[in-house]
Amino acid sequence: MKLSPLAAAVAACALAFPVSIAAGNIALGLLGAALAHRALSEHRRVWAAWRAEPAVWVLLAYAAAGLVSAGLCDSPAEAARSAWKDWHRPLAQLLFVGAISLEPAAPVFEAFALSFASLALWGCSQSILQSGSGALTRAHGFVHPVVFGEMMALAALGGLCVTLRPGERHAGSPGRTWGFTALALLALLLSQTRMAVLAAAAGFALVAVLEPKARRWSLPAGGLFVAVAALWELTAPEGRAIRSFLGFGDNPRGFGRERWSLWGAAWRMFRDHPATGVGPGGYRRFFPAYHPGSLDNEAQWGSAHNQYLHVLAERGALGATALAALYGTLWVRAVWVARRRSDARSLWAASAATALLLMSLTETAFQSEQFASIFLLVWAWGVAPPGGVEHPEKAGV
Repeated sequence: MKLSPLAAAVAACALAFPVSIAAGNIALGLLGAALAHRALSEHRRVWAAWRAEPAVWVLLAYAAAGLVSAGLCDSPAEAARSAWKDWHRPLAQLLFVGAISLEPAAPVFEAFALSFASLALWGCSQSILQSGSGALTRAHGFVHPVVFGEMMALAALGGLCVTLRPGERHAGSPGRTWGFTALALLALLLSQTRMAVLAAAAGFALVAVLEPKARRWSLPAGGLFVAVAALWELTAPEGRAIRSFLGFGDNPRGFGRERWSLWGAAWRMFRDHPATGVGPGGYRRFFPAYHPGSLDNEAQWGSAHNQYLHVLAERGALGATALAALYGTLWVRAVWVARRRSDARSLWAASAATALLLMSLTETAFQSEQFASIFLLVWAWGVAPPGGVEHPEKAGV
């Protein structure tokens, strides 16, 4: 299949981001150059796509709220350096929305499938071949196990959606797509990322609501989930068990108790700075003041391990309102599109948005540049009109 430079750049982003932030940013730069070249003759279509997509504007508002918070905190210069990092996300989304409006047939899933499958195989080999002394090594690919698990959750949901709604373009056999989905699920479980597993389950629940073909699998899937959870509880290391997260068990330093401490510190920061928070990046600076002494042998923590509380602490009510608007727009828009179409891409975007809501309960998922870029590409591709955006003059605008 011959691809235009713009379609090839979109596919390059899907290939690169799961593997490396640096490679993903290079691909993003190529996408910007290709889109700028196409926009010389089709700038009205690009602008029409941006103007019609509300998520573009709420993401810009979220980034702007970070700058406002930085300007009003005690260390504006330092906070501004952290706040400017947020602008990578709206820039990426502008590029994705604009490019896909011109190249809706770009092979996004095919590129993601190749990248995700390679990463899943590598992660599984890490866990299976490198484990020793009775402890199972967490699969992690080239990133932290949590980010790896979140990526595998999106990959598994994508494979499931293509299996249920294969369409004409996805010529792969059902066995191949089921195999890809099973591989991604195995890698997800081997990452031992608990909330990513729950997020994938929530994404599947939404798929079952939106897609009649999935409903007959709901009961078996629920039973499988319970069985996996029970097996996990019996075999996982103490620190990765669910009872440890809840603060039970024999391990007095289980990360569950530590996470409650991180959340408590974030809440106290918000109470002291309710309007605009302590400033982007301020959680790390202020943590020792709100939690004297070390926590798991660390005196400073840069993350509250909860996106909602982290934003409350660093950006106050202003940032929390912007985040609620962003997450709400992403979820409502994706579900609205998936209900009105019968393709895999829209179903994937809706299930991914649902998973993001769950992941954010125990991690700052959207703060990860790598994961956020992958999610925004999946989302932009899923909600874009399958035929692209018409030229405003042809549409009568």
